[in-house]
Amino acid sequence: MARDEHEAEDALDDGTEIFRGVADLLLRRRATPGSGGLDPELEAAQKRLEGYYREHLESVPALRLLAELAQLRGDREAARTFIGRAEALDPWNLEILIISESIHESARPGAGGIPLAAEGEPQTVDPEKIMERAMSFFRLGELERAYSLARLAYLLAPAQGFLLLDVWAVGAALDPKRALQDLTRLHEQVGDAPYLLLAIGSVCNVMGLYPEAVAWLERGLRPTEDPFVAAMLLNELSYVEAKIGHHLERCVQMARHALEIFPNPAANGFIRDTLGVAYLKKGDLEKALANLREAVAKDPTAIPRFHLALALLAQQDAPGALSELRIIAAARPSLECPHVEEMAILERVQRVLPKLDELLNLGGPENIAAARELLDGLV
Repeated sequence: MARDEHEAEDALDDGTEIFRGVADLLLRRRATPGSGGLDPELEAAQKRLEGYYREHLESVPALRLLAELAQLRGDREAARTFIGRAEALDPWNLEILIISESIHESARPGAGGIPLAAEGEPQTVDPEKIMERAMSFFRLGELERAYSLARLAYLLAPAQGFLLLDVWAVGAALDPKRALQDLTRLHEQVGDAPYLLLAIGSVCNVMGLYPEAVAWLERGLRPTEDPFVAAMLLNELSYVEAKIGHHLERCVQMARHALEIFPNPAANGFIRDTLGVAYLKKGDLEKALANLREAVAKDPTAIPRFHLALALLAQQDAPGALSELRIIAAARPSLECPHVEEMAILERVQRVLPKLDELLNLGGPENIAAARELLDGLV
């Protein structure tokens, strides 16, 4: 008898019986048509579940069922809140992410489900189309929704590791600390996957955790049949070490090797940028300027343009540097992939541009030195 009582207490404590009861009712019943509420049995089950959740705030199963009950009774805001908490607690739970998107999509007028394929195509799951949708929300500034969809896209096709590049970009823009925690949790599950190591190292970089970034990125430097990720790892490691002034000759060698193996020479501007920064840190202004000018020609966004401006300042070319800085000040974040480092550059240059104008129009060595001080800490 005592054993039966203990078993009942254990079942109550872990919520199994409560979860099973709610799930069974959700499967067998729905809200009374037109009533906008739950039937009495579901209401009673919901109260038991709410009581359990108050005592177990980190219960993902409880949050999932509370979200489904809220959706059933038409309370979409509560449904989104509950499922959002579940996502934060268990960020790589495919079922939770699918439910999350279903809840968000049901709030859209005329929604008929999650758009997994393009209109007119067979209704098969296409992770890349889901990622395109994630990046659309990203560009609209709906970062939480974008981050959820990006993780969903990756989990639907984990063999397509390149999807993690968008996961980290969105996550870092939303909350770098959270993104780092989520990615390291994924690493505990899947191990040293090259794209995952690149993603973790990249988040560490934008957070200024440079020793950690180096450690993660170096773990990815192993033979691989994918030249794209190999080049990206070499480039990111070179960039991080160049920023902190470590092993500059090695930085140059890594960036040059990344250029050699990157499969699309027309799109290697970001690697040219890294090589230019490494040469700039070494004090080789001629090579720095050559690479940075090519980087800007291929990728005329704020980051390479800012590095070019710094090289021009180092060469005492005040008019040339001011021209680049004015372009940066007038720029908006990149539409395809707003970047944490890019935002920091834009904000700083826009804030100090009047003083930069004054100093660089004067153009003396001491004025250029003062202008460089205003931009210190961004590389």
